[in-house]
Amino acid sequence: MQAYFKPARQAILAALEACLAEQGQVYAAVAPQLGADAAARLLAFAARGKLLRGCLVYLGYELAGGDRTAPAADQQLAGAGAAMELFQSGLLIHDDIMDRDRMRRGAPTLHVGYETSLAADGATDPGHHGAALGICAGDLAFFAAFQLLAGLPCDPVIALRVSALAARELALVGVAQMQDVANGAQPAGGAEPTASDIPRLYRYQTGRYTFSLPLALGATLANAPAADVAALEAAGERLGIVFQLKDDELGLFAEQAELGKPVGSDIREDKKTFLRLRLLERADAAGQSGLRAIFGRGQPSAADLASVRQVVGELGVRSELQTMMQSETALALAGCGSLMSRASSAAAAAFRALAAYSLNRSF
Repeated sequence: MQAYFKPARQAILAALEACLAEQGQVYAAVAPQLGADAAARLLAFAARGKLLRGCLVYLGYELAGGDRTAPAADQQLAGAGAAMELFQSGLLIHDDIMDRDRMRRGAPTLHVGYETSLAADGATDPGHHGAALGICAGDLAFFAAFQLLAGLPCDPVIALRVSALAARELALVGVAQMQDVANGAQPAGGAEPTASDIPRLYRYQTGRYTFSLPLALGATLANAPAADVAALEAAGERLGIVFQLKDDELGLFAEQAELGKPVGSDIREDKKTFLRLRLLERADAAGQSGLRAIFGRGQPSAADLASVRQVVGELGVRSELQTMMQSETALALAGCGSLMSRASSAAAAAFRALAAYSLNRSF
């Protein structure tokens, strides 16, 4: 998979650099220092990522039979891939503010970077104003992404379809994020999301925009039949659920150096994850009391983390998560069987590797 995606990453990074260099000049006309600095911060933030979502545009295009030798195909894919990474950056920047995370990808979150700069300059209330600047920078990422999509060198009808698809999916992410925030605001003893609520949230908060959207964008650029686009979207949903379940697992069991942020942040924020749901369902009264004394009570200690890990294993929760992930992965592969049989061997192999990565990744 890495070899397949390497040229795509290079092209996406070049497109991001060109886009944000141009946008930095536009922003600087409004605020000479702040505007250019915002573009530079966005580029640094995006470039630290794996660029997975952007690369999936290429994979969706080839799985749907797109011709990479077609005129302007590389420009279309690089532009759409860069747009996906800007969408991802905007969502992560806003998510870090909402979740009060201060580390992302092994570095301070973007709003914390602003906070640090403001504090060094002696600004008043640097925490609040750093978060406000972070929100604005996240918005800029969205607008730059849509400008990239609007300028793709392709049939205007296809460009419109691509933009409409992205707008629809991002709106759904926004609603899912609102539901996640509302879940976290529930008081102790309040209504809890159910075993059907949480996978639905995962589907729209993570699954569709992480996998379904970029795969569908690529297939749309290839002018694929609606049935092929739908097959990729459905497979993407399943892989997205796997991705989020794995995130839940890694958020408890990974090493911070690999994860790029503090382990246990879901516990700190009392995130209503599937892992938490199953823990509380299966624990006895004393166990539930012990878990509730840890979840949502600030950053968990090493002893707290060890205690939760032990209970996750003893109650069979981790085993259940792994079984769910294996099942969803198998269904995703089966749903794209016809597409893979018609695609190039390299694209088919990359999709299988993507499924295996989603299931087995360690960060």
